Amino acid sequence: MRLTDTLEAFSQAWSSSSLPPSIIDFLPEIDSALRSKLAPELIKLDLEQRWQLGLRRLVEDYSIDIPELDSLMSVELLFEEYHIRKTAGDRVSPTEYFKRFPTMAGDLDGLFRMDPALRSTFLRGETPSTSLHLSPGDTIDDFDILLTLGKGTFATVFLARQNSMQRMVALKLSADHGSEPQTLAKLDHDNIIRVYDQRLFPAKSARLLYMQYAAGGTLSDIIRSLKDSTASEWNGKTYLKAIDSILDDRGESRPAESEIRRRIAAMTWPQLVCWVGIQLAQALDYAHRAGVLHRDIKPANVLITAEGVPKFADFNISFGATVQGATAEASLGGSLAYMSPEQLEACNPRHIRQASQLDGRSDLFSLGVVICELLIGQRPFAEDRRKSWSTWLDTMPEQRRRGLSDANLQALLATESSGLNEIICRCLEPNPDDRFFTGAALANSIDLCLNPEARRLLCDTQTRWKKIVSRWPLTSIITVTLIPNIVGGIFNFFYNRGEIQSLIPDADPIFMRIQYTINLIAFTTGIVIAFWLARSVTHATRVDVQSCLSQLEMARQRRRCLGLGNVASLVGLALWLVAAPAYPVLLHAMRGEVPAVIYGHFVVSLALCGLIAAAYPFFAVSIMALRCFYPRLVRWESISADELPALKGLARAGWLHLILAASVPMLSITILALSGLDRRTALVELAAGGVLGFGLAVSAFRLLQHDIQILMRVIERSAR
Repeated sequence: MRLTDTLEAFSQAWSSSSLPPSIIDFLPEIDSALRSKLAPELIKLDLEQRWQLGLRRLVEDYSIDIPELDSLMSVELLFEEYHIRKTAGDRVSPTEYFKRFPTMAGDLDGLFRMDPALRSTFLRGETPSTSLHLSPGDTIDDFDILLTLGKGTFATVFLARQNSMQRMVALKLSADHGSEPQTLAKLDHDNIIRVYDQRLFPAKSARLLYMQYAAGGTLSDIIRSLKDSTASEWNGKTYLKAIDSILDDRGESRPAESEIRRRIAAMTWPQLVCWVGIQLAQALDYAHRAGVLHRDIKPANVLITAEGVPKFADFNISFGATVQGATAEASLGGSLAYMSPEQLEACNPRHIRQASQLDGRSDLFSLGVVICELLIGQRPFAEDRRKSWSTWLDTMPEQRRRGLSDANLQALLATESSGLNEIICRCLEPNPDDRFFTGAALANSIDLCLNPEARRLLCDTQTRWKKIVSRWPLTSIITVTLIPNIVGGIFNFFYNRGEIQSLIPDADPIFMRIQYTINLIAFTTGIVIAFWLARSVTHATRVDVQSCLSQLEMARQRRRCLGLGNVASLVGLALWLVAAPAYPVLLHAMRGEVPAVIYGHFVVSLALCGLIAAAYPFFAVSIMALRCFYPRLVRWESISADELPALKGLARAGWLHLILAASVPMLSITILALSGLDRRTALVELAAGGVLGFGLAVSAFRLLQHDIQILMRVIERSAR
């Protein structure tokens, strides 16, 4: 029987029986050539089935069925067991395998270095080492070693008591290499582990770094605990339960109920992920502004306090541009599963990319992977851990550029994350120019996910009318500005022509020529002015143009955007007020004597039209600008409290134009009450239309004020 046929039969035996099949029944005789190839594959398949059902078994246990197991043992088989157990949610570490199989520890360590979930590795040069070794119960310098918290490629971290200060600290033992202490000493942020000081032991090439102790484990522990429940059950309480479990395992007391834990307990899972993501993005923004790149962002390097607050740690391969003697290449590395395409290329000695070409956007890519893993419980990119190290480096950049795996993309889209899935996809863009430029921009975008109203205002581009306006911005502005002016023009024509036909009928042909001339000039002038004043704003909303604009220029265009409603209002009002005396003056020049009452009719009627041309276009254009143009001009990295005066000015202008809208029916009714019987019909129609228009203006005013308040709150939060 062929090897594949035997494996297929063994798999069917597992499916068709409630009891595990015996491997012995599927193995050929001991002296068979097929047996040495088949046994390891059967063990792998059996291990996978057993661990999925919660039936614990280790590779060594198969020696009862397979006497020659020792000769068949390989690092690949042990590595397979490790990943099967890890996938099943078992708490497993490479250290366990080093102890179980000491003769294979060297080969295992090399293989574990290929596991991107666990190992951070110096890819340029040898991993530094120290001859100093510590264990719980030891005392060194000022510290009593109490507990091993974790062990990685570069260091071992212990829980220790600092006797002189009578406090618990995290004590990190590593080789005296790199600039981590100097890097961390520069950073003072609520979401970055604070370093207290260091002790050096030159004789053993060792460094003890003692720092703030975060008792709640790591984000990796949280993600691992998610396997104990289904995604629909995840929420803030799940997060706290995982932290409390870690505290119990370490013999730590659970913290008393606090405001922050109450807030976490009330969160949905997407809200919790957003809350964590915002804090980590803000911490990265702070570090990047200090000239520090982390370059090894992964869940295991995010520590959690007993309260649940996430904090970045392990800057062992970070690069601080302002640390004396530090270079980007000196300690380049990271964890492969979380690296950006450009960092993978910089790590590959066969690629021309240099470590000095990396910037903060590479860290943001890694953070996007972490946020995705926390949201859906798995990393976004498919992985084949059996590939060699060199193959990893050669193939992973291209894999990153192909995007998320279909399964993970569907898992992201299925989450009720209020836009967090879109943010993750932007973080994972293969081209750094398509990602968020700063941690602050990322934090502000995630914050919008917690504010659905603000997100709809700033991120909704799918509404039909917004699509139309975005496609034809200038046409849309001119159209909504022209409509009230055309309505006013129609009223002006019929009202004043009726007065002229009644009082000076011979002037009707002259009035018609003046009407055509003034309307042609006024409307053409208004369109040209509006086009000229609005063009720079609408032009700046184009993505291809924005890449050429500075932050100062974008801020200037945002202020101009908020003033577009005032522009439409002033242009219309000015042209109507100029036309008001122009009609009777031209009529007088072309006909001769004109009754004074005609002057009054023209001035009053055109002034009313001017109020219409001022009030209604203001609201229409301002809402259009605020909902369509302004969001496209927002750069979260440059947003500041300097935006607030323009928004407050727009809010005040809204009150002014609401008064103007109210004055149209009021003045119409007043004139109607004081006038004679002639032309009363037109005034009645204008008054009725003004009342209806005022109702629309009130609705537009409320909508505008609501949007302004939302934007002001978002900007105030972003500018903190």
